[in-house]
Amino acid sequence: MGYRSAVEELCKDQGATHHNLHGKIQELAAKGLPPDVITALDETRIVGNDSVHHGVGYSADELADIAELVAEAAVLLYVQPAQRRRMAESRKKRHEAAKQNG
Repeated sequence: MGYRSAVEELCKDQGATHHNLHGKIQELAAKGLPPDVITALDETRIVGNDSVHHGVGYSADELADIAELVAEAAVLLYVQPAQRRRMAESRKKRHEAAKQNG
């Protein structure tokens, strides 16, 4: 259930507004997440629902896989964009310095 909650918070933080989590996950496709990551996040939702509503237990390996999928989405949505921004800022500073010195 914890990973499902993490997915829900990730969706909200990314501005998803649909009334249910499935719809919020689908909205992340517009953020550039690949279809397989969208599918993985929806699988995380299903696993969380199964655990809470149906008492389904999943193995440690299955949950570790879910954790990796959620982490991958976080990298795509937060880490990589931040890295690209830092690199763009670095290039811009170098360009401006070259213009001033040149």
